[in-house]
Amino acid sequence: MFYSTNLRRIKSLSYVKYTLKAVIHTFTRTDYTFSIDRNNVGFNFTINKINSKINPINNMKKIVLILSSIALMLSVNAQTIALHSSTGVQIFHGASALVDAYTVAQNTDTLYLSGHSFTPPTPFDKQLIIYGAGHYVDSTLATGKTSFNGTVLLSENADGFHLEGVEINGQFNFSSNHSVNNVVLKRCKLNNTVNIQGNLSNPSQNLAMIGNVFMLKVYLDNAQFSLISNNIMAQTFLYSNSNVFNNNIIMGYVYGSSYEYLFFGNNNNLSNNIIIWDGYTAAPNGYGNTFYNNLYVEPAPTYGTLGTALGTYPGVAQTAIFVNQTGLTFNYAHDYHLQAPTTYTGTDGSEIGIYGGYFPYKEGAVPINPHIQYKNVAPTTDANGELQILIQVEAQED
Repeated sequence: MFYSTNLRRIKSLSYVKYTLKAVIHTFTRTDYTFSIDRNNVGFNFTINKINSKINPINNMKKIVLILSSIALMLSVNAQTIALHSSTGVQIFHGASALVDAYTVAQNTDTLYLSGHSFTPPTPFDKQLIIYGAGHYVDSTLATGKTSFNGTVLLSENADGFHLEGVEINGQFNFSSNHSVNNVVLKRCKLNNTVNIQGNLSNPSQNLAMIGNVFMLKVYLDNAQFSLISNNIMAQTFLYSNSNVFNNNIIMGYVYGSSYEYLFFGNNNNLSNNIIIWDGYTAAPNGYGNTFYNNLYVEPAPTYGTLGTALGTYPGVAQTAIFVNQTGLTFNYAHDYHLQAPTTYTGTDGSEIGIYGGYFPYKEGAVPINPHIQYKNVAPTTDANGELQILIQVEAQED
């Protein structure tokens, strides 16, 4: 569903209250009053009363969420974060916004980030949920993309950490041999390596990496019993033990001492993936790996020591796989839909690759928070001294 209204920045704040009320009433079918005032970098707001006939608690959450989205969008050219906690909402602005919000945040709090570049704290050592605006340019025209400049480091108290809709220009690391469990990394773009460091003496378990773009290698030394699904991997993964890889696109390989390998690792399950690299029989360096319904450009893939395979699609020309894709790297202009989705099916009966399986790749990698699709701000006020602003918001179901 789409929601739009006209906002006007006017001579008195009462009209701002009225027009924002119209936005949220459309979104939630809820009546309420709230106060809003403008500072030098954005808007501050406080909800005063809720009158609703349908699930007021859930509506309150929706109202706060959409208000936060509007506040972030109206904070033009400024790093802005809305911190949602059990006590309410706080807005942070400026170059240190993420560090400041992190300092105040408590476990299970949620941070909504505007489109802008942020410097992350070091380390993240709390259970937080963080949503950015996304990283695809054509899906963030109204907001700008959200990016982190610097390394993201998770430490042992970050169990349950969730990061979605952010481009990371530094590394994404786990502290060495710290057990950081149940972490979700979703719909992000990682321009540097992922390093889950350690030797499995104190493993990080039940990690979920879903719908991401990995531009460099993913090192899984200390990850176990984790899901890596529906990602675009411009290179490959290393040192993985007892993990599951479903519906990924894997483009790269690993240099060995005298040989090149698809990956290093043991006892992994690879299902419904598309493996583009076609050198040295696309062999893994490891034992006990299982392969089901994977597509290979390589005509005669092999599966490592004690490896087993079923339902393989070998020797498919790269030009015959995708609607539009060339080379061995990710490109926003490429189209990773299959030319023949009913020909190449996975273990669950859906198509292989990123658009199949239980977590199909979302177009534009739009995060789950309300998505500002469009905004139009008039360059000047009208004859009444009012500035016309048009906002269009799309609710997200996933």
